[in-house]
Amino acid sequence: MKQQSTSSSPQWNKTRISSSLGIEYLIIQGPRGGLSTQRFTATASNCGGLGSFGAHGLRPSAIKNVISEIRALTPKPFAINLWVSMEDEGAGTSGGEAFARSLAPLAGHIQALGGTLPAYEPYVPIKFEDQVARCKGARLQLHLRNSAKGDARRMPRAGNLDDRGNNNAGRSHRS
Repeated sequence: MKQQSTSSSPQWNKTRISSSLGIEYLIIQGPRGGLSTQRFTATASNCGGLGSFGAHGLRPSAIKNVISEIRALTPKPFAINLWVSMEDEGAGTSGGEAFARSLAPLAGHIQALGGTLPAYEPYVPIKFEDQVARCKGARLQLHLRNSAKGDARRMPRAGNLDDRGNNNAGRSHRS
């Protein structure tokens, strides 16, 4: 059996994907939906992986702020995760009373843990296309993926991102 040289650095982490993403290790931190934090995202990136921030429910102006905050914490690549919303159609018609009814069973638990009860905010639709435009404007590398049957209906429109008019749905695109 041939003995491996210990003088060279390990190559297990050198892949086409890690090279394309500009990361040291092929470790991609899950974006955690509504539980993402800028610090956690930056920490994963600073450790050599790809930190990811789940920005599904954020308005474009909030995405701009999140990107700026992450960039202040790391010079390394990171991901902003967006997906085409498959929201409950009733979300647009739900009001303060329905919110209070939904919160009531949880309120005691939240307060017992020292948490602050969330306040009702009227529903404001967030357009996937506006979120993508904000990420493109921030000069992020965009990777679009059709991960659900419902995404396929809107992905081509949102994927038409480059300045040459090429539809990049389902392919990598560096903006």
